[in-house]
Amino acid sequence: MIADEPRPTPAVGTPDATVLNADAFHREIVAFIGRELPVWRDRPTRPPLTDEPNLNQTLCVHLNSASRRQCFDAVQFLQEPLQSSARRGDIGVMPLGLIVVEGRTYDDFEQLLPIECKRLPTPPDNRRSDLEYVHGLPGHRTGAIERFKHGLHGRSNRRALIIGYVQTESFQYWLSVINARLALLAKNGTDGGHWNPAELLSRATGSPDTNVDKLISTHGRLVPPCCSSPVEIEHIWLRMN
Repeated sequence: MIADEPRPTPAVGTPDATVLNADAFHREIVAFIGRELPVWRDRPTRPPLTDEPNLNQTLCVHLNSASRRQCFDAVQFLQEPLQSSARRGDIGVMPLGLIVVEGRTYDDFEQLLPIECKRLPTPPDNRRSDLEYVHGLPGHRTGAIERFKHGLHGRSNRRALIIGYVQTESFQYWLSVINARLALLAKNGTDGGHWNPAELLSRATGSPDTNVDKLISTHGRLVPPCCSSPVEIEHIWLRMN
């Protein structure tokens, strides 16, 4: 019987056995994704499709292959993992078997990092918000930041990642547009005042290169269903055009 089988010995949750704490392990995961995004974009065999489902699928396949080649084999990248209320995320970073991070054991059913992916701009559609990176139409909760704030995705995760596929305009343009929308939501008291002017995006340390921009933001969450701590969202934007 399965219950009688010995439990496997957990492996240290690092790609190289030198990362000893949860913050450092998280940084390794995000840095790996950031390095691989332009590699994935420029692969000559990648299908020339621009819709989000196909972009997410090929990215997930690429990240899994790259992680194996580089011996970053403590994690796997799962497309459309189930979240709360039968909702599905875009990509979930999951342990590949049992791993130990800072004394805590994680199994392969736990989500280490939830990832939302959004195109910039949002494709024109009267059923969608014009800036789905932030929020969806009233009652739909299809926005990337919105989903994390409301605990629909990553309810128990303290960190999250949003990947932006920048298909037109510049990084600075989208930073200005997104921050203006966040400020407007806070000013208007949207969602019962759960948006805050302190939740604007800011650039992470270091200047952006021409292909990838990295940003960070911190957002309060509804309590319940979420834990009381805010969610820290890292943003990686990739120039697709």
